[in-house]
Amino acid sequence: MSNLPVAPPAFDAQVKARVQRGPDVGASCALVFLELLALAVIVVVWPFLDHFDLDPASDIETVSLWRYLPALGGVAVVAFVAAVLAGRARATVTVVSQGSMAVLVTLAFFGGAALQSHQDARDCPVVCSAE
Repeated sequence: MSNLPVAPPAFDAQVKARVQRGPDVGASCALVFLELLALAVIVVVWPFLDHFDLDPASDIETVSLWRYLPALGGVAVVAFVAAVLAGRARATVTVVSQGSMAVLVTLAFFGGAALQSHQDARDCPVVCSAE
């Protein structure tokens, strides 16, 4: 009786996990690419086009980060929501990548806010300083 063939298991959890890892990695890479593209537009293209001027006689105005920080915060919120939704779908690669993107963009947001706040306080005239 020991020579009987053994049937393969009806449900193999390891095979199922490997099959679903591909779309998880693909979605994670696509989301990170789109977020990096959005960050490049917010940080590089938008300020460049906002202050592009061919008139040499025009005054140069300082760049304030307050105009760009809400868009940066929006990218952080999208990354956080994507991480939460991926967690509910048990897509671990997407959770890790979107969670790290949310943390990094949030740090950039608060760093930019602190930098602009410091710059505003330094450029404040004597009239608006506390007495």
